[in-house]
Amino acid sequence: MDVKELNLEELQHEHPLTLVDLQLMHRDYIEDDDEYDDKDLIMMQNFKCICNRCDRRIDWYHRYYYKCSISSCTYSLHKFCEEIPPTLKFQGHPSHTLILKRTTNEKKCCACLKYHRDGICYHCSTCNYGIDQLCATFVEQNTIHHPSHSHPLFPFSAKPGLNECFLCGKKHEGHFYQCTTCFNFLVNSDCLSLPIKLSLYTQQFSHRHPLTLSYSLLDQLYDCECRICGVKLEDENLIYKCSKCMYYVHPDCATQIEPFMFLLLPGKC
Repeated sequence: MDVKELNLEELQHEHPLTLVDLQLMHRDYIEDDDEYDDKDLIMMQNFKCICNRCDRRIDWYHRYYYKCSISSCTYSLHKFCEEIPPTLKFQGHPSHTLILKRTTNEKKCCACLKYHRDGICYHCSTCNYGIDQLCATFVEQNTIHHPSHSHPLFPFSAKPGLNECFLCGKKHEGHFYQCTTCFNFLVNSDCLSLPIKLSLYTQQFSHRHPLTLSYSLLDQLYDCECRICGVKLEDENLIYKCSKCMYYVHPDCATQIEPFMFLLLPGKC
């Protein structure tokens, strides 16, 4: 692998960059708060762009990203791509510290065995061992942030089978995310992908206000039930609600009835 020295200043964009928190309004949001418009909440949850350094998608689940401060410039970076360190301790090559370098030709990454494109890599000159940026930032690329939890969530590696989701309390197959800080906080990706706002309009069930996704039933003043299935709500971690009207609906009930209502959907995590 042919590499040359790299000064971090070489990677800097020509304009100043601004750090953006895509979940700021969602984490501060209180239902019916006049400070935030529903359309702004939905637009931010649906946000997507491409990172100009790694060519991977930036979305709401990354939470933070850098954008160019010049409105006419679309330059954008993942936070971890912009804050890339000059050296790296990599578990696949524990004997030496890898140094950030610039590649001058195509060579296979020693971690994923795919070819580098010309760009940057982490390299050990002693062993001629190098990994591309995607492998160097693999953990960050696959980490998500969600308003339902205060810590980052990581893909859960387990044998296929049923696992219980902390948010909905049900057992699911499929893809899960876990918190390594909080014991047993395991969440199904479908629950993480629910829209923060939902409009319920069907022939059988409808409500005049958009429903807000809530991660607890803190405003429950007396016994109440799901307006669709009629089951009493008890210790719900995940619920669609209109507090103004004391109107509550299970997420499964809201998203599975026919004909399907108009949903304000985010991208899948």
